[in-house]
Amino acid sequence: MAMFGTVGEFVEDSGDWLEYTERLEHFFAANEITDEDKKRSILLSVCGAKTYKLMRNLATPRKPGDLPYKDLIDLIQNHHSPKPSVIVQRFKFHSHFRKSGDSIAKFVAELRQLSEHCEFGAVLEDMLRDRLVCGINDDVIQRRLLGEATLSFTKAMEIAQGMESAALHAKDIQKANSSAQSDVFQVTKAAKGKAVECYRCGGAHFATSCKFKEAVCHNCGKKGHLAKKCRSNKWKVKNSKDGGKPHSKTHHIGEAEQEETCSYSMFNLSESRSDPLYATIQVNGASLKMEIDTGASASIISEETYGKLWINDQTPALCESSIKLRTYTGEIIPVMGAVKVNIAYGSQTAEARLLVVKGTGPSLLGRDWLSKIQLNWGDIRLIKGLGAKDVIARYQDVFKDELGTLRGTTVKLCVEPNAVPRFCKPRSVPYAMKHKVEQELERLQQLGIIEPIQFSNWAAPIVPVLKEDGTVRICGDYKLTINQAAKLETYPIPRVEDLFSRLVGGKTFTKLDMSHAYQQLLLDEESKKYVTVNTHKGLFKYNRLVFGVASSPAIFQRTMESLLQGIPQVAVYLDDILVTGKTEEEHLSNLDQVLQRMSEAGLRLKQAKCTFQAESVTYLGHQISAQGLLPVPEKVRAIKEAPKPGSVSELKSFLGMVTYYGKFLPDLSTVLAPLYQLLHHGCQWKWGAAQAGAFTKVKNLLQSASVLVHFDPEKELTVSCDASPYGIGAVLSHRMGDGSEKPIAFASRTLTKAERGYAQLDKEGLAIVFAVKRFHQYLYGRPFTVFTDHKPLMSLFSEHKGIPSMASARIQRWALTLSAYQYRIVYRAGKENANADALSRLPLPDIPASTPLPPETVFLLEKLSDSPVSAKQIKTWTERDKVLSKVKRFILQGWPGRLVDIEMKPFEKRKNELSVQDGCILWGSRVVVPPPGRARVLQEVHIAHPGVSRMKSLARAYVWWPNMDRDIEDKVQHCKECQENQKMPPPVPLQPWEWPSRPWSRLHVDFAGPFMGRMFLVMVDACTKWLEAHILKNITAPVTIDTLRQVFSIHGLPDVVVSDNGPTFTGEFFQEFLKKNGIRHIRTAPFHPASNGLAERAVQTLKEGLKKMSGANIETNLSRFLFQYRITPQTTTGLAPAEMLLGRKPKSHLDLLHPDVGEKVRVQQEKQKAWHDRHARERSFREGEAVFVRNFARGQRWLPGSIVKESGPRSCVVRLSDGREVRRH
Repeated sequence: MAMFGTVGEFVEDSGDWLEYTERLEHFFAANEITDEDKKRSILLSVCGAKTYKLMRNLATPRKPGDLPYKDLIDLIQNHHSPKPSVIVQRFKFHSHFRKSGDSIAKFVAELRQLSEHCEFGAVLEDMLRDRLVCGINDDVIQRRLLGEATLSFTKAMEIAQGMESAALHAKDIQKANSSAQSDVFQVTKAAKGKAVECYRCGGAHFATSCKFKEAVCHNCGKKGHLAKKCRSNKWKVKNSKDGGKPHSKTHHIGEAEQEETCSYSMFNLSESRSDPLYATIQVNGASLKMEIDTGASASIISEETYGKLWINDQTPALCESSIKLRTYTGEIIPVMGAVKVNIAYGSQTAEARLLVVKGTGPSLLGRDWLSKIQLNWGDIRLIKGLGAKDVIARYQDVFKDELGTLRGTTVKLCVEPNAVPRFCKPRSVPYAMKHKVEQELERLQQLGIIEPIQFSNWAAPIVPVLKEDGTVRICGDYKLTINQAAKLETYPIPRVEDLFSRLVGGKTFTKLDMSHAYQQLLLDEESKKYVTVNTHKGLFKYNRLVFGVASSPAIFQRTMESLLQGIPQVAVYLDDILVTGKTEEEHLSNLDQVLQRMSEAGLRLKQAKCTFQAESVTYLGHQISAQGLLPVPEKVRAIKEAPKPGSVSELKSFLGMVTYYGKFLPDLSTVLAPLYQLLHHGCQWKWGAAQAGAFTKVKNLLQSASVLVHFDPEKELTVSCDASPYGIGAVLSHRMGDGSEKPIAFASRTLTKAERGYAQLDKEGLAIVFAVKRFHQYLYGRPFTVFTDHKPLMSLFSEHKGIPSMASARIQRWALTLSAYQYRIVYRAGKENANADALSRLPLPDIPASTPLPPETVFLLEKLSDSPVSAKQIKTWTERDKVLSKVKRFILQGWPGRLVDIEMKPFEKRKNELSVQDGCILWGSRVVVPPPGRARVLQEVHIAHPGVSRMKSLARAYVWWPNMDRDIEDKVQHCKECQENQKMPPPVPLQPWEWPSRPWSRLHVDFAGPFMGRMFLVMVDACTKWLEAHILKNITAPVTIDTLRQVFSIHGLPDVVVSDNGPTFTGEFFQEFLKKNGIRHIRTAPFHPASNGLAERAVQTLKEGLKKMSGANIETNLSRFLFQYRITPQTTTGLAPAEMLLGRKPKSHLDLLHPDVGEKVRVQQEKQKAWHDRHARERSFREGEAVFVRNFARGQRWLPGSIVKESGPRSCVVRLSDGREVRRH
């Protein structure tokens, strides 16, 4: 019967025994287990080794299995949680106060928990009431409760929670009813009458709802209030200089006298609640919203703003600055430096200095800039209420650096009902990565992302990828399992037009990015089995939605839209969320709602990737600003900035692309005429003004509306990719109704120096990955087609095949990246792929800052450098080797159609898996070792003298060359140390003894013992299996020979005697005995008892039989055993040994059970009686009658006597004349 649920082991160090026993009781109830003995057995089986050992120690001298179930529970409970002191528990109860920021409900729950062991009994309610009133830590609520004449605990709790709720609602109402935007010079007067003042910050609200409940005072260091409301003497002395005058909020910067160098202090004075004023200034061409602060003598931006404000090549250089900034409490704010910038406001321009400080914060427009430009105060923006920074501060939990978990719902993966489970074996992990993979598996277990399981019908192999920080990322290759069997989610990814329609009227924009987006969604129990992965450490199931499952994008989109529905001016595209508003206040209100829902749902954002209140953002390939959608120059930059052709081949490639889109370009031949002139035979290459003009005009035509189309989610998407020796290019297109392709965007870039050394296979693969990443916003979550002119990539990147385990590490990483997309890869001949080909041959000069080696390659080459054969030597040998130098050239330049050279065949078979790195050839992640280094490598991997299998495994983790396995086998076979310490060779084929032609021809003899204090001589007839066993005083030759004589006297002399090489059998005396009797002696091979297997088996049979017999002495038991053995039919012959040797079947007790035998005996006895009674007659005697009796001794033949009595039917006792009594028949 199947059980519901499981109960794991109890963790001694961190578990709660009470909770564990409660779970155990629920398990018993669910499975209807009521028997106390069964409960005890289950507890002892599942509690774990440590807990069981603890039970044994606590129960000594009794065993845990002897104690009742309830006693075992109490035994551990009393050990872990002995009954606490009532006095101490009551002290804790009466000393407990509500913590700052805690709700009334949480405080009441804590009081109930603390009262558990106080034993208040009937007065519990009164005690809870008293502690609630005394420890509530809120003056207003406390006074209200103390004013009640009769107050119960329930009533006190209702009043306290009601007042807490009312305060929060009042705050919301006040916020909603706040006054509209005021004039810049308007001064808001304080309301008459005494308002509620918060003792934490001075605001007009209750302290319980203050956002600074967790703030730390910069004056006294205590938590729960700001420095301006600090009651310490230190603050009062410092604050007395202000004269108690109210200030508007300002960041005041002034000279600090205590510093020798130029130093400034920043004050944050907020006695009144005036709203900040903002102005937008153009700083080196970039728009910067700055808070106007007339009290600041210098203008400041944060490090974060400095890093994001300009495009990389436009960021002004940072110069050192001796200026020091301080907070109000005197703490130093690190100044990174200063930059010289050109500022513009309207038509005014000026040159100014801008300070950059570490961290984050508002950009301040100080007096130094205000003196250079004249602000138009009518255009100054007044922001009331909270800013984005304040909204973020309210939801710090959303930005925690941890994995979020969506509360209240789980994800279900739908699989076809008749889907056949797919189970893949674990892929071997290189030794160099095993430890790192195990560490990552352990980390994922600790986070609860995965958990080990014992069995699963579904399992995908893993693809471990080394990251740049040295850790490993583990991904499942789900193309082989669930992606082939699951029902693809049909929830629509939103149309771009629909998303942008929600953002109409927005002024500034906030872009939110989720951290580990998919893994924040939990899977239901049924779905977890489908995403099981198989590793060298066993099976692990994922508890969360994973990257690589085809349905993940649609599931995530549906979840996020459901979560954020109803919030105005919010666009959601997978894990990218865009928020805006028609006013700044609406924007912040919408942002507040988004963050609130994410906080309540338990989701997390990655703050470093978020952008807040930006005037323009790039979203789904479009530039969005207050002016609407702007064209993104990046989409056509590959065409617009394409360099002019420098050779005939480059010009032909460009013209091929133009011709590809020729049907959309009117009068194309006329425009291209100057370019075609350069292709005429015999024409000298000369790029003149006519060619330059035609080239520019054609590029403009390719960017025109007649060629380019806007992205339409309803149309089919295609991506064309190509690579040249120095560049890569890609075109994103729509397939139109007539089958033609119209481009949406172009992309290209120049290869780095390292990338130019890639094999052509890797360059083509890089082009595909470059295209998919560049067009990610268009492609992710949608099906599309990839066109390539390199056939090997069809199998390596096939959407229906697993990630190739023997491909290079680079190809494996790229295949893993592509596995997250829903694509179909199609081969297209080079001449039909002209659009991408031209971009790869005329690439933009964009080059990545660096192209680091893959981490696994770095690790491998470093390992190689430490070994007797270095990577530098491998490179040199490769260049000098006739075969490998050809292989290297073919890898880089392309393989010929047919190879005749036999030595090239092993490499040709692996051509799609070979690559070149630092001049070394790699097969997958294994270095191909040239012939001069192979002996050294073999010596290195054989240094610990492993066996053939282990040596092959070790070598395969790092190196390869043709026939490497054979070389390893030869190395081990010719290693002297290995051969001298070799195990026994496998047994030779069995050679049975020839069966003798007659009984007692060949005897097998051996000694048994000492056994039961005796020695036995055992003999077996090879023909009949007759067994002889005799007890010997000792096993000397004379005693052995005497025993043999007795046996031979009964059965005769044998032809052959087989024995081992014991001293008795090899001695001269024994040999002489056999020789005299004409018996041939065969001795088995030394230390090979199996050669005399018949005798060995007989010895075992004898010992086993005697061990089982009891109730008599050993001699009697031996006789009984031999008799039973001899009359029992043998499996070999099918007959009993006695029957074969003696020619008859000896009679036994069992024969008497046969009915025919009993009848034969009776008939025979009757015949005997009849024959005997022919001359007999009945005789009878009386007591005292005189008779003669026969004398069988010497003397007189008959002796007189008289009858004494009858002693039987035919016998009497007779008294002779001399007084003797005899008995006669």
